[in-house]
Amino acid sequence: MINFVELNQLIKEAEKWAISLRHDFHRWPELGNNEFRTSKRIRRELDQLNIKNTKMLKTGVVGLLENQKGSTIALRADMDALPIQEAVPIPFASERDGIMHACGHDVHMAVLLGAAMVLSNIKDKINGSIKFIFQPAEETTGGAKRMIKMGCLEPKTDYILGLHVKPDLPAGTIGIKYGKVHASSDTFKITIKGKTSHGAYPEMGIDSMIAAAQIITGLQSVISRNISPLNSAVITIGKINGGSAVNLIPDTVILEGTIRSLDYQSRELLKSRLKEMVHWTAKAHGAKAEVRFEKGYPVLVNDNLIVDIIKNTAICETAVEKVVELKDPTMGVEDFSYYLEKVPGAFFFLGSGYKGKDNEGIHSEKFEVDEKCIGIGIELLVMAVMKLLE
Repeated sequence: MINFVELNQLIKEAEKWAISLRHDFHRWPELGNNEFRTSKRIRRELDQLNIKNTKMLKTGVVGLLENQKGSTIALRADMDALPIQEAVPIPFASERDGIMHACGHDVHMAVLLGAAMVLSNIKDKINGSIKFIFQPAEETTGGAKRMIKMGCLEPKTDYILGLHVKPDLPAGTIGIKYGKVHASSDTFKITIKGKTSHGAYPEMGIDSMIAAAQIITGLQSVISRNISPLNSAVITIGKINGGSAVNLIPDTVILEGTIRSLDYQSRELLKSRLKEMVHWTAKAHGAKAEVRFEKGYPVLVNDNLIVDIIKNTAICETAVEKVVELKDPTMGVEDFSYYLEKVPGAFFFLGSGYKGKDNEGIHSEKFEVDEKCIGIGIELLVMAVMKLLE
């Protein structure tokens, strides 16, 4: 039987240790697929905790606290930093020029190692096994998909939990969302072929630039006339490339962008309608067009029963001050969605902002974290694991 006085003391010790780890991770950030120092540090700490661990991909790590009976729960933290120059004068600011943990992944790793410390100390009192997944390249190439392919969820994983810092919620608060949390995202590349001519003689050419302009504006009607106003979807053109001189009509213009949606049907419909609209708009201008898609992250959908467990555990068994139920999904993406396609689980938000302060958002060079959130995160993960393994 677990002594909860001793457990609370363990959590306090883990919090102090995890904060020191966070400082180290923050001081030495590494970009996606290059988290070599970070990976070595994680494996060293897991070894000290007597948690078996293996390397996956070049820098991923999976720890396993194994019991012979019971379910298996996976806990995941992402590892990579961002190509941003830090502008916060903290004692443990990034030592690497142009690289910063501006999305809180240093906190995620510290929280997960803190939870690992606590759970390793009460292993014999837990009816089940726990995997600790440290995943590279969340920000770039979707490390989750490749980790799954390499077998991070094998042998069978029954549930999975993940978290993310949220600076617009104060530390001491968590955010939960039932159902859809993050959108899917696919990239596309449109190549419009016309015929070059001098700007003084447009009738001699086929103006791919005019066709591109019509396509850009027309694509917004694909959203407004195909997706219900009660649903959400976004088509964004983020890149245009065409032309070599101010007085020449270019023969080729390339448009690149993204499609974001919140369900499979909308996702497929938008791709189909985009292709049709691009083809016929180009044809109307005498041009030809080719569309290529690159499939991105799927929609992140939480298991509502597990969200309930997170919510009730936070309210009844932790020092969480407030649970905020988020009403709307975000059109941003998160590759934790790949895990949730395979295993029931939940992704929740860890309030990390300073109370009474206008906190900078993630991906900002001025992003900061109230480290009070680290102890809250450790405690909630530990208590949720225990609840799921009852």
